Amino acid sequence: MWLAPGWAAETLQVVTEDYAPYNYLEEADVKGLGTEVVEAMLEQAGFEYTLDIYPWARAISLARSRPNVLIYSISRFPEREAQFQWIGAIAQINFHVFALAKRDDIKPFSQLSQARAWSIGTVRNDALEQYLIGRKFSNLQRNNNHEANMLKLLMGRIDLWPVSQETANYYARQAGYGPETLKIVHDIEDFTGGDLYVAASLKTPPEVIKRLQEALATIKQNGIYDGIVKRYR
Repeated sequence: MWLAPGWAAETLQVVTEDYAPYNYLEEADVKGLGTEVVEAMLEQAGFEYTLDIYPWARAISLARSRPNVLIYSISRFPEREAQFQWIGAIAQINFHVFALAKRDDIKPFSQLSQARAWSIGTVRNDALEQYLIGRKFSNLQRNNNHEANMLKLLMGRIDLWPVSQETANYYARQAGYGPETLKIVHDIEDFTGGDLYVAASLKTPPEVIKRLQEALATIKQNGIYDGIVKRYR
């Protein structure tokens, strides 16, 4: 493994959340599209690293406070811009509001503000939760991960679940149901955090950031990135 002297000898701490299919725990290993992209980038750059899944609030706290920490898959929007060093996009994502398909009382709606009539499941401190809080939503049930949101939706403890189609499908299957169990009632078109990124803590040396950005660009140019994305379609 290639390592430059000094700064590159540092072991990077890589953190993420349980957010399938981009990052999730399978037995003892962290898997997912985002995980494969980040690991390919780190291998290309020649860094040693540790990789762990935490509740999102814990992961983002580590990335805000410690040196040499990478975090993924994280949405990029103005409120977060100065909190991290942004390495690059690792996945594209579109967000929707889901309800149980059997809920005839919940019809598709054109304005997000109409969701205030229902209880909404969110992940604590994630981008969509911050987006909703910024728009004065108060009917939020905050959870540690999307698995909890799926289970609460099934039990009737929440009415709506804002999330990507890919993530909704994954957790529906994990709960023993098909994607047809859910229906989209609103497309969140004005949310600016549509790409998922890998970012670094502010105390990470600029030389490390540069090397990682170059490595990410390389795997996007040589076909490695496209090969990973195709496996998750």
